[in-house]
Amino acid sequence: SLPMADEKNGPDGGAPPKSGRRLSIVVVAALMLGEGAGVYFLANALSPPPVSAEAADGEGDDSATMADLSEIELAECRPSNRMAGRFITYHIRVLGLVDAERLTEIESMAQSRRARLEDAVNVVIRSADPKHLDEPELGTIRRRLEYEFDRIFGDEDVIQEVVIPQLLQSRPGV
Repeated sequence: SLPMADEKNGPDGGAPPKSGRRLSIVVVAALMLGEGAGVYFLANALSPPPVSAEAADGEGDDSATMADLSEIELAECRPSNRMAGRFITYHIRVLGLVDAERLTEIESMAQSRRARLEDAVNVVIRSADPKHLDEPELGTIRRRLEYEFDRIFGDEDVIQEVVIPQLLQSRPGV
C-alpha cells in the first residue's frame, strides 16, 4: 500500500510548514483589523454628531429654562377606561410646568377653569388606547393633555410641559 500523508505532517510526510500557518494567521488578523477599522470609521462618518440635551428638548435661548419654571396642579381625578374590553379605573394627578413670572396669574386661571381641566383629563383617559396608557413616559397622553390644556387656556405658551406624577390603575371594587 501507498504511504499516506499524516494529517499532522505536511504533504510530503515531513514536519508541518510553520511559516505558512503563521503567514495565514497574520493575514487573517490583518483583515480582521482592517474590517474593524473600516466599520468604526464608516459608523462615525454616517452617524450624526451628538446633540446637547438643551437642543434635544427643543429649547433654545428664547424658551424658559427649567430654573424659570414652576409646577402647578392642574387636575386630580378618577377617570375610567373600557377600551381594552375590561373596566379599569385610574387615579391620576396632572401638573403643569409654567413660567415662574406668571405663576400667580396662571394659578388663578387654572383654579377658575378647574372643572374644564378635569373634564379634559377624563375625556383623554376614557378615550385612550390601552397601549398609550402603558407607555413608560406616557408621551401620547401628555401630548394630548397639553393640546387640551392649551385649548382651555386659549394660549399655547401657558403650559410649557405636562407632568403626570401619579397614574394608578385599579379594577372595579378595588
